[in-house]
Amino acid sequence: MENSKKVRIYKILSTFLVVLPTTFVMSVLSSFTEDTPVENRICELLRSWSFSLPIVYSCVLLLLPLANKITSKILDKK
Repeated sequence: MENSKKVRIYKILSTFLVVLPTTFVMSVLSSFTEDTPVENRICELLRSWSFSLPIVYSCVLLLLPLANKITSKILDKK
């Protein structure tokens, strides 16, 4: 039982470490494409990042098992 708990924590942490930089890059790109003044750019970046991080993280947690099933079915067919 302890091993499965470690695996679950590992999966959650590794997902978070993928989502964190991904949302940061997307927030940076979105803040540069908007016409915001230079002095407000950091605030807009942090606001955008704090908004997108929980949404993307929950989506990844919901879609990751489905993606794993589809991937295993594709690879098992070959």
